[in-house]
Amino acid sequence: MFVSIPSSGVTVQRSRSHNTVNSSESSNGTMSTMLPSITETVTYNGTTNNSFITAPVEYTDRARSEIKKRLLPNTLTPISSFHDNHTLYSTTTSSSASSYQTSIFSAPTSIVGTIKPVTEVTLEEAIPKTFNDMYTSETLLSSPLLSNGRPNFTKRELLYWELNDIRSLLIIEKLRPEWGNTLPVVLTPNASLYFRFQLLPLCCPDEVIVSTLVGSELYTEANLDMEFKLSSARYIVTNARRRHCMLNGGHVENIMTLSKPEWRNIIENYLLNLAVEAQCRYDFKIRCSEYKKWKAENSQKGIVKPEMPPPKMIPNPKTSLLKKTLLKNFQSKKKPSKDELEVEEASESFKHGKVTLTKDEKLLIWTQCQLQVYQRVGLDWKPDNIANNNHTHNA
Repeated sequence: MFVSIPSSGVTVQRSRSHNTVNSSESSNGTMSTMLPSITETVTYNGTTNNSFITAPVEYTDRARSEIKKRLLPNTLTPISSFHDNHTLYSTTTSSSASSYQTSIFSAPTSIVGTIKPVTEVTLEEAIPKTFNDMYTSETLLSSPLLSNGRPNFTKRELLYWELNDIRSLLIIEKLRPEWGNTLPVVLTPNASLYFRFQLLPLCCPDEVIVSTLVGSELYTEANLDMEFKLSSARYIVTNARRRHCMLNGGHVENIMTLSKPEWRNIIENYLLNLAVEAQCRYDFKIRCSEYKKWKAENSQKGIVKPEMPPPKMIPNPKTSLLKKTLLKNFQSKKKPSKDELEVEEASESFKHGKVTLTKDEKLLIWTQCQLQVYQRVGLDWKPDNIANNNHTHNA
């Protein structure tokens, strides 16, 4: 189509209005672009005409198509690339976040739901690996340490010590997380040895501490009587309460909240009391047996016969009934002394080939056994009074 060029006296003003190129992706995937529009204002002899040039619609479409061809390769590619990169980043971030959420929250939930609590452990797994929290820093610094990191005084040359020391380490203050809410069974390679966990919390009443100690497996081999175990446990807990009160500035607690060293000290003191008692009783039986043998071999010459009545008082079978009655009354009025009874008992034992020990002999042997055990272990304890114990019935 031919377009006339205006003659002189005609002024053409062109104003370009830039509209922002807005590329958006429609639902069908096509791109729509808003292009700059040109408005021409023609002034002819002072008269303004805004529609001097009117281009056909097909030219407008061609122009737009041409502009699209030239602009799209340079403009849409970065936009598309940016869009792809943004999509990739969003996908990666979303995947990473999803993975993070899965690893932090989802995974543990599923694992916890499927993991079963531990119901059996070996003896090596049951014994603690470190012992630093069981003793104060002053104790660890002042006492030589064993290869396992425990103080030197935790090793004693006493009967069944190592076995029962291991048992004492199986008394724990709390459950491990992997156990759930139950104590697992301790497996041992030797079926004749029995080990088990016992729970003794740091905060519990005194009677619970006493009953836990008395009901433990400590020194079951020694067959110690329940009365001794109970009195020992109560004595140790009472002393522990006294020390705990002093450490707290005199404040008395109805239920003690023990520190780990205080808690362990109660267990080790109870273990030591049972160990010393078991050793003393074992030595006492051996010494009594040795002394009986010596007494049987060397005391035959010193046998004292029971006191006999005077010869004239010995009744004659031919005497009257009155004399027999008088003799009977005389013998009943004369009561033998304690020493005489023991001598008579010893004499009867010798006659039947059996040797017994007097109470004083047993007391002497028991005191010697206690002193020797205390010295060997390095304790400054004093021998107890055998009259208040039942050791005389164990020989």
